[in-house]
Amino acid sequence: MKALLAVTLVVHLTQIDQRKTVDQQIEESLSPLPESMRESATVKGYGEAGNLVALRVGADPIVCRADDPAVRAWVVVCYPKELEAFVARSQELTKGGAETPARIRTLTEEIRSGAIAMLPLAALYTRSGNSVENATGVVILHVPNATAASTGLPALPTPGMPWLAEAGTPMANIRITIS
Repeated sequence: MKALLAVTLVVHLTQIDQRKTVDQQIEESLSPLPESMRESATVKGYGEAGNLVALRVGADPIVCRADDPAVRAWVVVCYPKELEAFVARSQELTKGGAETPARIRTLTEEIRSGAIAMLPLAALYTRSGNSVENATGVVILHVPNATAASTGLPALPTPGMPWLAEAGTPMANIRITIS
């Protein structure tokens, strides 16, 4: 019983140590955005109970989400507020254990059915990795149904070059790696 209590206490203390302050969540969440957009973005993060809460309300229509501590990878994302349902659903699927291909299939089906609305053109700014320290940034320009032929972009990643992912689908997007 003492061993179980000790393990529970260590796990509990580890979870407490992994929580980030509001200021840390805001700073990390804004990191993928260009400097000129950071001051006026809204930031959502995670409260004591692990629920998504507004950490800061901004004047611009850009929303940034802090890393969800309940998900194994470190990911922050900024997007136009009109894509709230899309981003929330994507994170819900990820949190539920969906691997990337299954998540993309589900999102594509839900966009096609009209359950999730997509803008005709939208930029998402992300940073992701196993930790903050090794995260890389990507600007994702959603261009629904675009193809390699219609954009002149390769449909496979090429180091240092933009490329088109999910070509010909409602999830088609141009990916540009940033530092």
